[in-house]
Amino acid sequence: MRDHSSEEESDDSGCSQMQPTVTAPRNNESKRRTKTLSPQDSINRTWSGFFSCYSGKPLVVLPSGCVSIGAADHGQSNELLSDAYERAAEECRRIVEKHAEECKRAGMRYEDKDWNLDRDLKLRKGHCLNSLGSHRFKLDKDTLLSPSASIPRSVKRVHEIFEKLTFLQNVNGGDVQQGNLGNCWLIGALTALGNDSDAVKRICIAYDTKLGIYGFVFYRDGEWIQAIIDDKLYLKSADWNSPDKRRLLLGQIGQEGSEDSYRKTYQTGSKALFFAQCRDQNETWLPLMEKAYAKAHGDYASLSDGWMSEALEDLSGNVSSGLQMSNILRTDELWDRMSGISNEFLFGASADYRGRNHIRPDGILEAHSYVVIDAQKLKSGQRLLKLRDPRGKVGE
Repeated sequence: MRDHSSEEESDDSGCSQMQPTVTAPRNNESKRRTKTLSPQDSINRTWSGFFSCYSGKPLVVLPSGCVSIGAADHGQSNELLSDAYERAAEECRRIVEKHAEECKRAGMRYEDKDWNLDRDLKLRKGHCLNSLGSHRFKLDKDTLLSPSASIPRSVKRVHEIFEKLTFLQNVNGGDVQQGNLGNCWLIGALTALGNDSDAVKRICIAYDTKLGIYGFVFYRDGEWIQAIIDDKLYLKSADWNSPDKRRLLLGQIGQEGSEDSYRKTYQTGSKALFFAQCRDQNETWLPLMEKAYAKAHGDYASLSDGWMSEALEDLSGNVSSGLQMSNILRTDELWDRMSGISNEFLFGASADYRGRNHIRPDGILEAHSYVVIDAQKLKSGQRLLKLRDPRGKVGE
């Protein structure tokens, strides 16, 4: 392989060089205009650097003197997990504080320009809801007018939704409830984690409820990342000025204070949220954490279907394992570990998949994640597990 330059032409009659002629001005002569190349000459000139008249086998692909980049140059691969967490947490605090100062100077609440739920819904884009090529939440005129369509209808800030707003004041695994999304694997992990309020607070690094800014960290793809969000959330019901049948009904009745009554009934409290919600009608840690996790993955639809073990890793940074019960060799050892759920281990469970929404005779829903919250052994020797369904009612 050889390099063809303007100074070197081949004398080999069997190999004709196709070089465009370009006239350059000389020092002692008047300037001449450069000859305009024809389209074909431009193409020939471009390809001339890749063309060789001689056949041969190149032994080296990279040029001489090329320095390889070692693994150490790509980041701190040997960094301790705890150190990586502290570094990510500090960066998260810095970003939140920076945005908070900007909001205070402007006298405005924080708004996430890159992930604006309100604008995305009003323009019917669905970028915050759907993955690329996915139409799980179809936003068009027909679905928005259809009362049976499972889509969010409006977006509000938390101070507009909750009458006595609280954040991280009532963290309880039993307070967690799944919303209109098949992300039981994530909600189950949050249920397990919710039994340890310190573990939940470890994920939410910095926040300002008045300004509506929240900073979270997650352990994704082997490293801690930040997710900064505002406090806008999706609601099940449309706004009062939208063509909603329930709103029209109240207007036709002529009820005094119809708009206030509508807002109080359909757009107030945790029950009004479209996605995950706390049973406490004023607690907001769960829907905001779910939103931050969705942003970290690009959209809400990306959270549909998954493994609880992966969610536990993302939320804690610890290692998790999936076990098939028929493959367990030492069942007594596993039982001993399950008996220490509250102290050392977190466990989830799911049944074999034979069909979506298929319920077994014992009441267990297949392809659905459950949280193991207790393990007890009776005097008779029978072993019992207490499970919690992320979307179940109180007591389930």
